[in-house]
Amino acid sequence: MTATPHLIGLDWGTSSLRAQLFDAQGAVLETRSRPWGIMHVPDGDFAAAYRTLVGDWHDAQPDLPAIACGMVGSRGGWREVPYAECPADVHSLAAGLLRLDSGCGDLHLVPGVMQRGALPNVLRGEETQVFGALELEPDLAAEALLVLPGTHSKWVRVRDGRLTDFATYMTGELFAVLREHSILGRPATEAGPEASAEAFRLGLVTARDAGAEGLFGRLFTA
Repeated sequence: MTATPHLIGLDWGTSSLRAQLFDAQGAVLETRSRPWGIMHVPDGDFAAAYRTLVGDWHDAQPDLPAIACGMVGSRGGWREVPYAECPADVHSLAAGLLRLDSGCGDLHLVPGVMQRGALPNVLRGEETQVFGALELEPDLAAEALLVLPGTHSKWVRVRDGRLTDFATYMTGELFAVLREHSILGRPATEAGPEASAEAFRLGLVTARDAGAEGLFGRLFTA
């Protein structure tokens, strides 16, 4: 018997758009993707991009709920959604959902999380990964530190089922900038893309032992 779809879920970030069709147990029935992140939506038409990707799912079941997380809810996205305040839990996110008429049914945008203070920080999309991890591994809910690699790597602390604080490390973006626009880039490019476990370990040790000099003081030694 074919499983019945119960939810359309989208991860709509800066560089890509991914859509998944879920059944009632959360299993993925189908996945689709396009290079249509918020910076690359064809003609800037979010509604047309949404219909192109998932319109047939909606047409087959017009009452199917749809939800999207990520930069689609940012100021440069389809519609800006106010952040939930940190610390946050799943109820905070649910209370902050924004409903919009996509032209192809209602679409609910997840709010993201804001950490205020002298050095504010934000999540847009990663918060759903965190609570997804807690759902899959309930033992993490009591206390955990979750690391989410990416262009902007997030280190998120969880306690008692709540996202309590987090930090952002611009690892992927810093690597891309140094490779493409710095004096270090040419020899790195000439070396080719072949992975080296020895070089990776050397990089870890160098960063660990940088001390007060910091990683910036060690970069030129490359």
